[in-house]
Amino acid sequence: MLTKDIAHALAGRLDGDGGIEIDRLVHPARAERPSDLAVAINANAAAALQRSKARAVVISAARPVPSGSFRAVITVEETRSALAKLTALFDRGPAHDNGIHPTAIIAPGVMLGEKVSIGAYAVVGARSRIGAGTTIMPQVTIGNDVIIGAQAMLQSGVRIGHGCTLGERVIVHANAVIGSDGFSFAPDLSAVAVFTPEVTVTRVHSLGSVVIGDDVEIGACTTIDRATLECTRIGRGTKIDNHVHIGHNVSIGESCVLCGMVGISGSVTIGDRVRLGGGVGVGDHVSIGDQAVVAAGSGVGSNVAAGALVSGYPALPHQRTLEHLRYLGRQKRLHAQVEEINSRLERLERSIGGGGEPA
Repeated sequence: MLTKDIAHALAGRLDGDGGIEIDRLVHPARAERPSDLAVAINANAAAALQRSKARAVVISAARPVPSGSFRAVITVEETRSALAKLTALFDRGPAHDNGIHPTAIIAPGVMLGEKVSIGAYAVVGARSRIGAGTTIMPQVTIGNDVIIGAQAMLQSGVRIGHGCTLGERVIVHANAVIGSDGFSFAPDLSAVAVFTPEVTVTRVHSLGSVVIGDDVEIGACTTIDRATLECTRIGRGTKIDNHVHIGHNVSIGESCVLCGMVGISGSVTIGDRVRLGGGVGVGDHVSIGDQAVVAAGSGVGSNVAAGALVSGYPALPHQRTLEHLRYLGRQKRLHAQVEEINSRLERLERSIGGGGEPA
């Protein structure tokens, strides 16, 4: 790709040679070939430009370089957006062979769209439908009656349970499991009111499915449970990090962001454009409103209003959590003051008591 085409795709300003052929993106310190494009849009990378061997660079408008420093300079305003576009231009995806590998197992009644690729030892269950241009990497397992939209990517080791639906351009990273049974049990407390050795715990079976919207991305080793009777739903454009657990009957809206190690219990409802920081835990039957933000490590045990910012364990409005932390920080000093007051009172009482005794 030529530098002029890259500048056009990024809506950036090109100074210098627009005809340099670029075939990879690198940190400025790693530039070695004439076809390298050094990406220097943050402070660390920009500092490395002074010693870089790059001929062509992408820089932030906030950190200009002296004129003539490089043969081609592409300047961008919105660096994060530019990085997203730039990496998309050069991401060829995981290497794979086109077509159906001879070791893949395709059950009867499967419908494959044009240019579907299925890797070695993958299994596609009966009556499943896979959209055009979708890539299924080696050792993926797809159950019966699954629907997968066009241009999806399922990385190695993914497991899709029977009857699940994935939209178009969905990306599922390695070893994620979609459509496992929910963690749902019914203890028999008819004879006793507490958990005793006599209590029988009976499994509630998961007869529902999982429905995932278009443009959803699901991280490695993430698990999404099927619903008891209806559907566990993930809305269009939502991005889910690695090692996230989403319980049965959960409904997540559009364009949400769930960071790593989030755990969502069953029957939770999450609105649109919600952000959950890393390690957030959400209790069952909780509702989180549109555009709410839950800070990393928080424990959500009650409903969160739309647009709220909550933090802490248990999660409270962020300002209230900060107040609690400030008060906790004062506890040592307050206890010392109380001890001092108590000592003074004791001395005063002894003094008064001593003064009232006969000489």
